[in-house]
Amino acid sequence: MKRILFLVGLCLLLSGCVTENLVRSAAATSREEAPVLCGRYEVVRVSDGDTIVVQVDGEEVSVRLIGVDAPESVHFDDSKNTPEGLVASQWTCDLLDDAFVYLEYDVEKTDKYGRTLAYVYLDDGVTMVERSMLADGMAQVMTIQPNSRYADEFVEIQKNARENEAGFWGDSK
Repeated sequence: MKRILFLVGLCLLLSGCVTENLVRSAAATSREEAPVLCGRYEVVRVSDGDTIVVQVDGEEVSVRLIGVDAPESVHFDDSKNTPEGLVASQWTCDLLDDAFVYLEYDVEKTDKYGRTLAYVYLDDGVTMVERSMLADGMAQVMTIQPNSRYADEFVEIQKNARENEAGFWGDSK
């Protein structure tokens, strides 16, 4: 009887792992293997449309979203800040306010400003913020090698957003 209970418990445990891996595999659309997600980090604040601050092991870490570029809203040179930048920042705030996120790293983990570079996923572990930003027309593709894991997919998402005049693409008539 103990052996049967052990096997039932083991099956339940393994089915949870398989389910989690299947969910994560669904998110891996541009490569064969599922993304390796790190954390479950609390979003402390949104710096601007494409930069957030998360709590990692008791420290606040600035995270620059890989592969996208939102218009400026908090640049030290005020002439570079735009109304669209404020809209993109608000969009990111609305999405990530009181949120927890997962991070997926590419080749380089930091940029020249010391920010962590990552693809950011919502708490469901499937929805990537960068994909949503591009689909909603709140950013454009910006690929900086060698961090280009999703570059081709991002270009397609941006193309669709542009054709559908989503977000800022609808303003560019």
